Amino acid sequence: MNKKDRIIALCKAAEAMAHGHFVPDIPVGDDDVGCLGRSLKKLSRSLQKQAEKHQSLYRIMVECHLNLRLIDILNHIYESFQHHLPYDRISLALLDSDGNKLKLHWVRACYDKLELDTGYYASATHHTVKTILTAGKELVIDDLKVYLEQHPESSLVAAACKEGIQSCLICPLIATGKPAGFILFSSRKKNVFKKLHRDLSLQIASQLAVIIERTRLYKNIKLNRQLIAQKKTLQQKVTHDALTGLFNRPAIFDRLRKDILRARRGGFGIAVIMIDIDHFKQINDRYGHQTGDAVLVEIAERLTQSARAHEYIGRYGGEEFLAIVSPYDQDGALRAAERFRETIANEAIHSGEVSIPITISLGVAIARTPELLEENLLIKAADEALYAAKHHGRNRVELAQLPCPESETARLVI
Repeated sequence: MNKKDRIIALCKAAEAMAHGHFVPDIPVGDDDVGCLGRSLKKLSRSLQKQAEKHQSLYRIMVECHLNLRLIDILNHIYESFQHHLPYDRISLALLDSDGNKLKLHWVRACYDKLELDTGYYASATHHTVKTILTAGKELVIDDLKVYLEQHPESSLVAAACKEGIQSCLICPLIATGKPAGFILFSSRKKNVFKKLHRDLSLQIASQLAVIIERTRLYKNIKLNRQLIAQKKTLQQKVTHDALTGLFNRPAIFDRLRKDILRARRGGFGIAVIMIDIDHFKQINDRYGHQTGDAVLVEIAERLTQSARAHEYIGRYGGEEFLAIVSPYDQDGALRAAERFRETIANEAIHSGEVSIPITISLGVAIARTPELLEENLLIKAADEALYAAKHHGRNRVELAQLPCPESETARLVI
């Protein structure tokens, strides 16, 4: 690849990262362009890791609002943050109703022999426990053996050392302004917990405290119609875009991941459709952002009304939307895209006294085989097809050039 082609590839990679696509095929080398490629590759990995962390935190938030099974949330935390926190073990300890004792309610570790297992009790007057309760903030112990030498009376720390734990990060769970217990991240290495780990653990603890408080409430009161309505309202707020009412970006991606897993198990395919409003910036510049918002709302309403039961639509960001069609056949996916295009193009949008003709461009990516049923691949392919639709005149549907077992892979334009 010559220098010009590499620069073009780097520009495309940077643009893809700006849209949340972290492409692995970034050209590198020993010259200046190659050094820039290495930097972009490092940035891509860092951004992807941040995105994965935020997605994991988002899932905790959803589970906190929608799922009252505490064990499901704790298992999700253990399985989702291994690349972001250096733990070998996570424990949940809760204070009893009197606040006098601390009990280990849940433990999960990457090894079998546990000295501190579920049911273990410690006094709330224990030095370490009392320190965290009084301060109300996280505590990091970098070397448990040194800490035990300073506090030889601590049976809790002695048991942890016997288990092989050498450092830990302890976060209080604050519910309705009062400590409810702790979540403990433990490692069999010394000095592993840094400031970024503290910040992340506090975010996890704050979400976990919500579900613990709610679990306690639901043990004492029955679900009534008002609580059910509140739950539905919370679900709507957590998973839907505030302006358009469509699935928000995390929720539509969550839907896509579930449909991909379902497609892999069932042996059927999936279609992803990227949708972009043509010349939307001109609408904002000419009529103002309030009118632009009204256009977004009307387009979202039309897309929703034209969607079938197996078609999901979310707001991807700005004036872009993402539709998922699953299960699919190729003709059905293209008919769905054309149906979306027509429902917008066939009638102008009225906002106040203004009548605005609107069109959309659409890129369709379809996959059936396991190697193509991959989130980033489908999104990238649909995005490229959308770019082609824009380039070829807008107000049209383009089919991405992905291998398809049922037909030729040449681009199809409707």
